[in-house]
Amino acid sequence: MAALQAAGLEKWIVEVAAGFVPGAEGPQAVEDPAEPCRDAVPRRHSHFFTADGRFGSRDQDGNQVDDGTYRIVDEGTFVVSKEFPDVTFHYSIDGDSITFEPAIAECSPDCFEAAWSVSVAFPGHEWRRVESGS
Repeated sequence: MAALQAAGLEKWIVEVAAGFVPGAEGPQAVEDPAEPCRDAVPRRHSHFFTADGRFGSRDQDGNQVDDGTYRIVDEGTFVVSKEFPDVTFHYSIDGDSITFEPAIAECSPDCFEAAWSVSVAFPGHEWRRVESGS
């Protein structure tokens, strides 16, 4: 939630937090919007990038919960295409780790793709490579 606040995307905190509350079906299920993380639990999450340009995410149960395509723009920048306008990310690879930094969309703070980009990137944290299917 701190990453959303830092990006000026406070209006999306309850919606994003709902994904970490067991049994919550959307932001209306968050019991106390003033404390959206009160019932939140840690969740495993992963992203994948395939050689043929597919992008996706998997939830804590291994179910695919996000999909799209990606393309490398230059060394350190890629773009994900989905059902909303393209989202640009900057990245840095160090061995088996990668960090993402979203290029916040100009429509911020009103557009979902701005909040989505922060949620995907999890700025300030690194993602670690795992074997396919893990």
